[in-house]
Order: sequence, then C-alpha cells, then structure tokens
Amino acid sequence: MTFRSTVIALGISAFAAASASAQQPAAKLDVATATPAMWRVTDEDSEYILLGTFHILPADLNWRTDALNAAFQNADTIYFEVEADGPNAQAIAVNTVMTQGFNKQGVTLSGMLSDAETAILKEICQELGLPFAAVDPMRPWNAFLTLSVQFIINQGFDPGAGVDSRLLAEARTYGKELRFFETLKEQLAFFTTLEPEVEQKLLAVTIRDWDEQQAAFDDLFLAWVEGNVDFVDEQMNDAMREEAPEVYQRLIVDRNIAWAEELDAALKNEAGTGLVAVGAGHLVGGEYSVPALLAAKGYAVTPYGEWTGNAAANDNEPQAEE
Repeated sequence: MTFRSTVIALGISAFAAASASAQQPAAKLDVATATPAMWRVTDEDSEYILLGTFHILPADLNWRTDALNAAFQNADTIYFEVEADGPNAQAIAVNTVMTQGFNKQGVTLSGMLSDAETAILKEICQELGLPFAAVDPMRPWNAFLTLSVQFIINQGFDPGAGVDSRLLAEARTYGKELRFFETLKEQLAFFTTLEPEVEQKLLAVTIRDWDEQQAAFDDLFLAWVEGNVDFVDEQMNDAMREEAPEVYQRLIVDRNIAWAEELDAALKNEAGTGLVAVGAGHLVGGEYSVPALLAAKGYAVTPYGEWTGNAAANDNEPQAEE
C-alpha cells in the first residue's frame, strides 16, 4: 500500500485541470468499459444516487452504464466536490500553486530529503519528463501532486475525461441544479495548510514507494472499473490511515463528515431526486465513508444494482421499486 494513487481519491480536480493542456499519450491499459460502484440513499420522499468517480480517465473509456444514465436523467440536483469548470478555476489553481506551492528562496526539496531520496526524486523527474530544477524549489505538497498527476497523464489518462468533468459539463447543458461541497480555495487549502512535517512525510513516502507505482495504479484503476470497493479502499485509504493519519483525517474523514451533514440536511428538508458524484475513496471503507455516515443517520443505503460484497459490480441495473 502506498500514497501513489491518493491523488485520484481526493478532490483535487482543480489541480488536475491545471494540467489538462498537456498532451496525453494513448492509454496503456486495454479497458473499454467500466461499471463503477454506486449506492442508493432513500427516505420517505427522496432518492439520492452516490457515484464514486475517477477524476482522470482515458478519453475513450465508456463508463456510462444504463443505471448511471438513469440516475443522471432522473436527478433534480447533482452534487460535485468542487466547481472545477468555473470561469476562474484554472486561474485560481495556478495562482495557488505559484504563490503557495514553492519554498522560500534558497530552500529546496533536496535540502529536506536525504541524499538517497534526492537521487530517487531526480530519477522520477527524468522518468516523467519533468525538469528536476523546476521541481526542486517546490513545497512537498506541490511536488507530490505534480508527480502524481504527471504520472497519471503519462499513462494516457486525460484530466478533461474524468467522470466529474464530463458529468458537470453535461449537467450544465441540461440545466440541472448544481451544488458543490467545497470551493476551489477550500479544496486546495487542504494541502497548502498541511504541517511542514506532514508535507515532507507525504513526499518522502511517495518517493520511497515509487517503484510500486505502475502496478499499484493499474490495480486501482481496474478495481474502480469493476466496482471492487474493498480493493479501492485498501489502495486509496489504507496507506493514509496507517502512515499519515493526520492526512487521512483532514482529506477523507473531515470532508466526508461535512458532506454527509450537507446531504442529510437536503434529504430532510427537500423532496426529490439527486446524484452525488465524488471521488471513489470517499464512498468506500468503514464508518467514515459517506454511505456509512448516511446509514448511521437512519437512511436506507443499498447498492445501486446487482452488486454483492467485495465482488465486482456487474451491469449495475437499478433495483426495482417495491
């Protein structure tokens, strides 16, 4: 278990969007269709479908199952993590990186890391086609995200092809009511306000585990494609829970609690249908996953489709109404 794929689980669509102009090679994994896991949350007068997303995907991947299409069409309201396509979104992300993503003059990553870690970081930069001189002045959180996003882009994945970005654009076309759990500044602040020692650990662990990156990413992506929620949780969250509990608390638990509270208020005070599209790591795991938090509040939470336990989701057909 490593931090290598955490970037996908977290709501950093804005950071990924800042790299959208980079040219993507052909995807290395030969996967044509995906059936991501979904949950159905209901009370007396409301139904919400929860969809775990991948923020960056191969452009030609088909993830639009019949069940997802039905959930989208029926939804009065659609929730996303952040308004990543706003008129100033890319400017905000770039400005945050430029003003808060670099160390003070004279302070470098190579000065924070051991000689062995610095040597590996140089190799990683060369592998990704990134100039080490451009990465070395970065704050650790910025380097972590830069390496992670660039690695994913190099696999042939496109920030503009992610589930969130595609659904958001389509929702605007159809005039759906849109709601966002966080602002771009709030989202990026999860990283910019990390304690220095936590930042450094985040990058150091990433460097340490880099050799496992390719296999781990492939496994995670295929698990999401198949709807294997336990494996997604293991790959995305276990490393944070065990090695950086402060990061896990801030980036997963605290956000999930806030999102569940907002959904609880909507379910209690409004009648209708909704779709919630957030990073897959937020919907899997134990008591602090969004589905578990909503179930604890008394809502009926069931798999949306024929999906049992740890098995991969199949066709995800909607369950028949009783």
